[in-house]
Amino acid sequence: MEEKQKQALKRKIIKNLKDYGVIWNEKKHQVIVEDFREVQRKLAERTNSKGQEYKSTVQKYLAESSDIDISKINPYLVTVESKAEHQRLWAYATSHWSVPVTVGYGRRIRYFVFDRQNDKLIGIVGLCDPVIGLSVRDDESIGWTKAQKIHRLYNCMTAYILGAIPPYNQVLASKLVALTLMFPKVREDFYQKYENSPSVITGENKKPYLAYIDTLGAFGKSAIYNRLTNWEFINYTKGQSHLHITANGSWELIRQVVPEDAFETYKFGQGPNWKMRILKIALRELGLSDEMLSIGWQRGYYRCTLAENWQEYLLGDTNQVVWKDFTPEDLVSYWHARWVTPRLDTLQTNLELYPDQE
Repeated sequence: MEEKQKQALKRKIIKNLKDYGVIWNEKKHQVIVEDFREVQRKLAERTNSKGQEYKSTVQKYLAESSDIDISKINPYLVTVESKAEHQRLWAYATSHWSVPVTVGYGRRIRYFVFDRQNDKLIGIVGLCDPVIGLSVRDDESIGWTKAQKIHRLYNCMTAYILGAIPPYNQVLASKLVALTLMFPKVREDFYQKYENSPSVITGENKKPYLAYIDTLGAFGKSAIYNRLTNWEFINYTKGQSHLHITANGSWELIRQVVPEDAFETYKFGQGPNWKMRILKIALRELGLSDEMLSIGWQRGYYRCTLAENWQEYLLGDTNQVVWKDFTPEDLVSYWHARWVTPRLDTLQTNLELYPDQE
């Protein structure tokens, strides 16, 4: 590519950033953002809004406020399938997110969380392969070596999307959705889905024991996981991200300056890191700094461990897993007792004031 074309792409990428509230100070090699939430809102508007067009076709799954008796909310999980109806409902649900929603990487398991009292959609949760390198997880949470991580990262998943949709989000149901990841069905589904699937990274046919789930708060700490049983806050990430570039329309520009074979690296099980690597190649090619990725979105890191001996297992000190004794009934009862009953009047008012579906 000629230098003139590269400069044109460079200017376009910088303009795309500016259009979403991200200023690139080229002299200082520094990203400047005045309002992180507004940037994320604008990016989400671009990436998530398409799902709203499916509202009329998925209406039967959507609750009105009058459909919900808060004291009777009782969730069950339905695996998201490839059929069109499920894809439309998933797209509609994600349109309510105020941050850009990615599709996840590598292995993926997605669930709808429905309410038994009315068979309406409470919320959604999606699990994907964890990022390869994440210091807050590797050093502060698990404390494993590189060799241990290569051996046991297979037994971890990341919740890349999790939460309730309206009107259930008015009654602390996102906390309930987070609790459903501890339902035995999740680890059992994981085992069945990957029982005969060799690890892409090592080629080994590993035991698909899902011992560890983690996630990141969208804006620092998250109210969803705050004081929620078995969800633990560990620390903050370092503040690097690719979404402010890849979700603002610049991804196709990036493709023009990166060798096509570089886009195949994700196939080797290297997780979400591949986009960061692609961007670094492109930024260098365009004469921009890697510091453009250091946007400062420090996100809260949370873990949810499904095994009593999760750390011993992930460190490779044992090959046996002792599962935590979670039951759906106990988890739902906990949610009602801890989060609903003490504030039932307030939650009921929130629900009644929320406008019904049009």
